[in-house]
Amino acid sequence: MVVSVPAGVAPDHLPGPSRPRSWYLVAPSAALRTGQALGVQVAGREVVVFRSETGRVHALSAHCPHLGAHLKHGTVQGELLRCPLHHWGFDGGGRCRAVPGRGDVSSLPGPRAWPVEERFGGVLVFNGPEALFPPPDLGGGEHVWNVGPPVTVRCPWLPLAANSFDLEHLRTVHHRELWDTPTVEAPDPYTLRLRYTSRVTGTGVSDRLMKALSGNHIQVALTLHGGTLMSVRSDLGRVQGLLLASMTPVPEGTSVRLAVAARRGWLPGAAALALGVSRWLYTAFLRRDLSVLDGMRFNVATATADPVMRQLLDFAVGLPEDPDDARR
Repeated sequence: MVVSVPAGVAPDHLPGPSRPRSWYLVAPSAALRTGQALGVQVAGREVVVFRSETGRVHALSAHCPHLGAHLKHGTVQGELLRCPLHHWGFDGGGRCRAVPGRGDVSSLPGPRAWPVEERFGGVLVFNGPEALFPPPDLGGGEHVWNVGPPVTVRCPWLPLAANSFDLEHLRTVHHRELWDTPTVEAPDPYTLRLRYTSRVTGTGVSDRLMKALSGNHIQVALTLHGGTLMSVRSDLGRVQGLLLASMTPVPEGTSVRLAVAARRGWLPGAAALALGVSRWLYTAFLRRDLSVLDGMRFNVATATADPVMRQLLDFAVGLPEDPDDARR
């Protein structure tokens, strides 16, 4: 598929869906205790996640189908989320299971249920009736994760994703040079991967530390999952870094949340130390991007001149749209 868009295209006419039908990292797992309900945003949609008494996490549309009470104010009763207004009880599949004073409730409506998974120290919700692809596999139980707070950037998700595939800006913003020719692969319709090897040319504190850790030979595998999750593996030789960035469209632009991983170590506190160093290095690297991209008006026509960016834009065009976007 060929992307052809006039220069100066408005952000709401960018190629690809404005809200990809994909996985969204909505909260840290630690923020959802057993027996707790939490209201979250999933690409502009209000959703309630709750952890049942057995520890399972479920995701339901935020409002009770009876009279519309917000279910984030409800209470968890065993495996059910109970509406705060009339105490209708809903299971994780959105089925009404209990109503005070009523025996047969099988015909009563329930809220919509959304696919939900716990990965990377966080809660992920898929914004569609069924998951079109699984969350990425980033190492199973080999890592410990730390999920940070969200940061809002005033631009759509596509310029944020495109920034990671913009290799020219590695030189101008991040003080990196490429050792070799980058490669791009698309193993399936929901995955796009960029690989390259870079060296440090900057002289800042984080630059000097990266240079020392890597021997100035940094192998990077950057993968875009469904347009909303970006995983970054950095091989520094003696140290490996792993990052997941979640991009959620919000009215103000895009909410970005970072999850950083470290391998489980034999020494007490080793993983915590590695997490701290990784978060500092990644944050120092990405902070330069977030400040520059705030308020960006993405010029698609110019971007297509770059072959790597062109592959990203073609990938974005093929992503599935949020099923409710046409009715919004």
